[in-house]
Amino acid sequence: MLPSFCRDTVTRIRPGKKESRGIDVPDWDESAVSRLTIIGCSMQPSSTSLSQDGRVLGISDEYTLFAPPNADIEAGDRIEFNDKQYNVQGDVRVQPSATGRLDHIQVTLRRYHG
Repeated sequence: MLPSFCRDTVTRIRPGKKESRGIDVPDWDESAVSRLTIIGCSMQPSSTSLSQDGRVLGISDEYTLFAPPNADIEAGDRIEFNDKQYNVQGDVRVQPSATGRLDHIQVTLRRYHG
């Protein structure tokens, strides 16, 4: 369980599946995705950067999400927070606690825009 100051609510967005050329691929059509509200989280900004060649071409914005240990989040999902969507980067990390009181998962999120 995360501390009481973890009061952010996020929405996990998971794509459906569709077949393309004989294999299943993610289907991000709004009618195909599943959504799950996850409470008791903490969204922490981790980094931001510019892609530029004399002008700004794009901005990368990263967060670290700390969520309850039972949160259903997987690699390939998206997280919505404050009306912005972030891609889950890599695997979801389970962080067990030596005392059993602060178990949580840690998720690296990235949003690229520009």
